[in-house]
Amino acid sequence: MDEITLLSQSLPDAPPPSAEATARARASVLAAAERASTPARKPARDRRGSRWNWGWAAGAALATATVVTTVIVLVSTMAPVAAPVLVRPTGIDLLLQAAENASRQPPADGAYWRRTQIGGGLLRTGEPPYTLRAEESTELWQPRDPATPGMMERRTRSVMPASPQDEQAWRAAGAPERVRSICPSGAGPCASVKVGAVPTDCSYWWTRDGHVPEYGVGKFTVEDLRKLPDDPDRLREALRPYHRTWSDNGFTQSFEDFLPSTASLLWMPIEPGTRAALLRMLATLPGTKVHGETVDPLGRPGISVSFDDARGTVSFGKEEVEIQGRTVIDLATGAPLADLDLAVDTGRIMGYEALESARWTDSAPQEPGNCEKAKS
Repeated sequence: MDEITLLSQSLPDAPPPSAEATARARASVLAAAERASTPARKPARDRRGSRWNWGWAAGAALATATVVTTVIVLVSTMAPVAAPVLVRPTGIDLLLQAAENASRQPPADGAYWRRTQIGGGLLRTGEPPYTLRAEESTELWQPRDPATPGMMERRTRSVMPASPQDEQAWRAAGAPERVRSICPSGAGPCASVKVGAVPTDCSYWWTRDGHVPEYGVGKFTVEDLRKLPDDPDRLREALRPYHRTWSDNGFTQSFEDFLPSTASLLWMPIEPGTRAALLRMLATLPGTKVHGETVDPLGRPGISVSFDDARGTVSFGKEEVEIQGRTVIDLATGAPLADLDLAVDTGRIMGYEALESARWTDSAPQEPGNCEKAKS
């Protein structure tokens, strides 16, 4: 026997709720549901371009936050409870949720910041042409002390046919062990690559200037990054000197047009509060757009974001494919999962850079075996 029936049988003389009380209860439930389902703000237009780069190409468990609204209406002597209204964040609200989650991450410490990335791209080769998918890994050991040498290692992970049809065409061509990309007219011969699933072509080198490698905002030591503000407005002002450096070097981009490029700081060893401030600042830019939930090239769920609507091109054999950039962000931590170059006409991933891991450690880098030391 359910509770409502039990109460009605226990209190047979209790008067039913009046029509006015019932109407007021229904109105309260509907009003609450409407408020809960209204998004906080409308996402803006996408304006971001690409920054991924591959050797032969010119170009570049989602923790969904749920708002639960429970409306309890007292009617006469009874207390029925309306079903919870579940509201899923969308658009910019998803990015702001990622910022909130970033602010809750614990700070970390160590002598070295160790970051491993996996980059991938498509290679057009053969006659008739077929497509290969290539991947490489890059590992960075960045010391906290700028006087201590760091190290970078780059290794080709694999070069394999991109589809069963491409594998058939590769085998029909004699399954060549090494291939050359079809280069754009006038570009000259492209370097050959070895086809296979076994890592090859490893090289490493020591870094000694104390600056963290990044995509173009400016030169930062680890200490410079630790000093960046944890407030969006103060962070915005702290980035102005880096824009002035760009201007002094001949770039005519305005400060507002420069700001979307500061999303590259997400890939660097910034403090949790700074990461949260950066995401909140980026969320205010007119070109920032959240495209919804997605899965990155490593199969990890995240949210797809663009910070401007700039477009570029990537060479794909003799074709130039128009691309737009996307960043996949982990909603649970606010950390980047991957940068993507998507073909505008097909949505195909032409290239990507995925952050496999990033953490602080006290273990120093060691020269890797079976790896060639690059000339400095």
